Amino acid sequence: MWLIDLDAPGAEAGAMLLSSDETARAARFVFDRHRRRFIAGRAALRRILAAEAGGAPETLAFAYSPAGKPSLSGAIAPTVHFNLSHSDQWALVAVTRLGAVGVDIEKQRPLPDVLRLAQTAFSPAELEELRGVPASRQQDAFFAGWTRKEAYIKARGDNLAVLHDFDVSLAADRPRLVRVADAPSEPERWSFSSFVPVPGYAAALCVERATSSSADRR
Repeated sequence: MWLIDLDAPGAEAGAMLLSSDETARAARFVFDRHRRRFIAGRAALRRILAAEAGGAPETLAFAYSPAGKPSLSGAIAPTVHFNLSHSDQWALVAVTRLGAVGVDIEKQRPLPDVLRLAQTAFSPAELEELRGVPASRQQDAFFAGWTRKEAYIKARGDNLAVLHDFDVSLAADRPRLVRVADAPSEPERWSFSSFVPVPGYAAALCVERATSSSADRR
């Protein structure tokens, strides 16, 4: 994984590495700060993938899932998996050859009514677990659960429509997938980790567990 400061001096200098569609996306941002951060993130992603997979950053081509998850196209596409997440000035990039991967980073902000917010984002089982957490720790538990859910959704290439179809743990020391509707073996397929990339932020990583064939590609 790589942690990227999107506001670092010169971070926008990689604009020349972007494709025409990425340049067009950057131009649609209303605020310059958001445009600069988008350019910095995409340029950093291209440099990282080029270093990991070979080739020049500006020549990499991407394909997108119906939910918008990017993947590499071309000869190296089947062997290099990656994901990008950003929040405010920080971004995380995860790259692996083991299998699907999802990563999420979130800036922690005060949540005046964390239980009410959780009703829209969490499954019934997750909401019940959150209610059992002491009030002083509910915000941390919420961000732990939210980043794990986002990381899993991104690893699968899905969208937020499936938020209530699965349960993750909220405990700080036990990041895991607990249940997936109509897929009892699905939790065994994924590994999770939660961490603090920089003070004031929460993050989670979800990686498809290595099989005998994928382990040979590490």
